[in-house]
Amino acid sequence: MATNNYIPRETIDEIQSLNSIVDVISECGVSLRQAGRNYQALCPFHEEKTPSFSVSPEKQIFYCFGCQTGGNVISFLQKHEGKTFMEAVEWLAERANIALPTRDAKSTARQKLINDLSELNKFAVKYYHELLRTGQHSQQAREYLKNRGLLSQTTHLFQLGYAKSQRRDLVKAATHEGWKVQQLVDAGLIKNEDKGPQDRFWNRILFPIYNAQGVPVGFGGRSLSDEHQPKYLNSPTTVLYDKSRVLFNLDKARQSISKKQSAILVEGYMDVLMLYQHGIENVIAASGTSLSEEHAALLKRYTPEVVIVFDGDASGLQAAQRGLHRLIAEEIRVRIALMPKGDDPDSYVKQNGADAFNELIDKAINLIEFQIQSAIQQTNIRRPDVKTQVVKDVSAILVNIKNRVERTEYVKYAVKELDVDEDLLWRELRDLGLKDTSFQNKITKQKTASKKLSSREQIEFQLIQTLIQAPELISEVKSLLYYEELTNPHFAKIVQMLWDGSENEENVDIQNILNTCEDETGKSIISNALINKTNIPNHHARIKGCLKKLKSFNLQDVEQRIRSSALADGNDDLETLKELVDLSNERRAFVQKNILESAEISQQSDEETDNPQINGNIEKEN
Repeated sequence: MATNNYIPRETIDEIQSLNSIVDVISECGVSLRQAGRNYQALCPFHEEKTPSFSVSPEKQIFYCFGCQTGGNVISFLQKHEGKTFMEAVEWLAERANIALPTRDAKSTARQKLINDLSELNKFAVKYYHELLRTGQHSQQAREYLKNRGLLSQTTHLFQLGYAKSQRRDLVKAATHEGWKVQQLVDAGLIKNEDKGPQDRFWNRILFPIYNAQGVPVGFGGRSLSDEHQPKYLNSPTTVLYDKSRVLFNLDKARQSISKKQSAILVEGYMDVLMLYQHGIENVIAASGTSLSEEHAALLKRYTPEVVIVFDGDASGLQAAQRGLHRLIAEEIRVRIALMPKGDDPDSYVKQNGADAFNELIDKAINLIEFQIQSAIQQTNIRRPDVKTQVVKDVSAILVNIKNRVERTEYVKYAVKELDVDEDLLWRELRDLGLKDTSFQNKITKQKTASKKLSSREQIEFQLIQTLIQAPELISEVKSLLYYEELTNPHFAKIVQMLWDGSENEENVDIQNILNTCEDETGKSIISNALINKTNIPNHHARIKGCLKKLKSFNLQDVEQRIRSSALADGNDDLETLKELVDLSNERRAFVQKNILESAEISQQSDEETDNPQINGNIEKEN
């Protein structure tokens, strides 16, 4: 994939300016309605009944007042369509008919190979699907799918296909259409054998496998006879297909996953198809492999939660343990749902319906609870060697939980349920590389997460809001404030980006700040400040008032540090006392001199920044 380096910023600016955010979001299936100068819709990123998703054509910004997701046209495509930054830019460039700079010869050749093989796979999907639909030799395949309960609409939606028993059928059909044998080999569709080129798939029902963007990259084939092994056969690794990077049905499921904020992960192709047919659309499968780091990173783009559904047998229990640590490491919440013994998602939903299946999903338990409860059910759990292994298995998951409060709570749960010493469990975590096991730190984190913006943070937000709405003032303010002086880390990072973006006293491009901001909370704060614009009659006066208020806070901080240092050192001499008195007098004089402006700023703070959207967003991240 192309890197960010070969497209100049000026070209990216042109691409954004020629792609109306309203048009792009509408084309992605979001039904926008005009509301004054902006547009509104039900948010595509969470379920809601009242529209809270707002799009500003003037600012080219979107923001949801419900889930606090925000950004520009590029970040919308990244989140909604699952594209990388460069994929979004290239898609918008093609939409606006803008030619991108030529890359180096190696990259250009690779991109041409990818494009050619993608077209070849599209040909194969269409060819196999037509054979299934109308072929004389595919009656057995059609009967099999019908007996499994698949409707023709589902078969067509997923473009299921059939490969004939003849070993050179696709070779002949593809070469007749002008494709080369080497291209068929590169796509993993045929193999070169002693007898010459042979089809990889024969006498099989084929399930096309698409990447997240809906491009066919490979196939999964199910044999139609017990003698034909293996039962399931996947495409080999190619320049297009790597099973550790692709999730079956993510292309169709991603919008439902994003809206429900949850993905259902099942084992087989038929499980996916049958659940989808019953209206459960946020379902995916890992194509016969355990979850990889790439899978976890891919899922994190769309959802904070994955529910793993396995068959209710011993192999299902074991399978539930594999690959899930990677999801935990990506801070994805993992829950486990087990089918009744003898059932799989396919058979269960056919017999009991979607509502019954959804009830099982609702009852799914957290991975840690699942693992502990599975261990407790062992008859020999009291044996030292068994308990030792269980503690190691549980610790391997706990160490990947990054949220300290959550980790602490599950440590308590494990201690209680397994009847082990808490210090022993914490030592096990330290041995696995966990550095911070301070209980007090976790309590502090918990308290911090629940508080609203402090009075100082409210002033900091007002300053940022004003600078974003009046970026021409940034170069002037930059010399008066160090971003390190801000106490809220999200605000400090935004100000740092504003300062870095201000060069040669030119105005800062806020759109570029959004493009380079990797922090979702930062994007949300910036988008909120732009789209929820307040009527500020005098930006200079507001910034001046904020700076004065922050200076007062800083003087108070200096005074407090000197007092604390003196107490710690036992230093109570007259020089220290005089320094404290002078600082205190300076601070009081400063506050008294600016009391009217400070009162005005505080009033604005109460009215404008006691904002449930902003406060909720900060709470969520902290």
